[in-house]
Amino acid sequence: MRLTILGTGTARPVGDTPQSGVLVEAGDAIILFDIGSGIASQVEKRMNAADLSALFVGHFHADHWIDIGPLRYRFPWGEPAPRPLPLYLPPGGREKLSNLAAAIAERPNFFEPAYAITEYETGQVFQIGPLTVVPHAVGHYVPAWSMEITGPNGERVVYAGDMGPSEMVVELARDAEVLILEATLVSGSTDDARRGHIDTDEAIDHVRRSNVRQGVLVHYHSERRAIIAAQCAASGLAVEPAVSGMVVDVEPGSVRISGPRASYETVSTG
Repeated sequence: MRLTILGTGTARPVGDTPQSGVLVEAGDAIILFDIGSGIASQVEKRMNAADLSALFVGHFHADHWIDIGPLRYRFPWGEPAPRPLPLYLPPGGREKLSNLAAAIAERPNFFEPAYAITEYETGQVFQIGPLTVVPHAVGHYVPAWSMEITGPNGERVVYAGDMGPSEMVVELARDAEVLILEATLVSGSTDDARRGHIDTDEAIDHVRRSNVRQGVLVHYHSERRAIIAAQCAASGLAVEPAVSGMVVDVEPGSVRISGPRASYETVSTG
């Protein structure tokens, strides 16, 4: 199984990375998880986006799904696509698509000819080629789901998505090969009482307690990349902030990272 981190940004636009998006490949299956701003172009840069095997959206904040609009234009305009892209959305997804079509001044049912839409449920099992995907509800400001991804040889990746501190994610990722976590906040103390994001120290703690082979941090402010990398290095764990274009090859009990990597600075505590 191969992961390509397409974007590591938050909802705020920056120049060095798109927003949320992770490409997962195994055998003849290519699945995109989340499609925030800039991700559709990143997919097209690497492949014919119409050849994706599936697209999963974890929740309906714009930085995780807004490029579903631009991706639609990759498919035929006046007739159904020869192979509509399987699109897996949280409950209520069809209505969200209808509202988005109206918001961008497109015709009713604009998305349906391009996408084969399924609204998933927590715990539902999807088999896409050699990859198995199971959504799990997780705490965020809006309904949101983490994705458990199992490869052809039993290797496991958990893409947690946006979330507050979560014992469920720790247990879900227990002994997995890779845990992909957000690191949005500078400090969790600034979050709402009902937590919806985590900070770097909390993310590292989730990696530690889940005993995963590799932690990968996404959804962080780019100007903090070196600081986050330093915090990860100081932890002594196999965890680091992702960079757009980073590739993670996953086999049972083995993880290898290639491509762009974050560097870190010494952070003074004095």
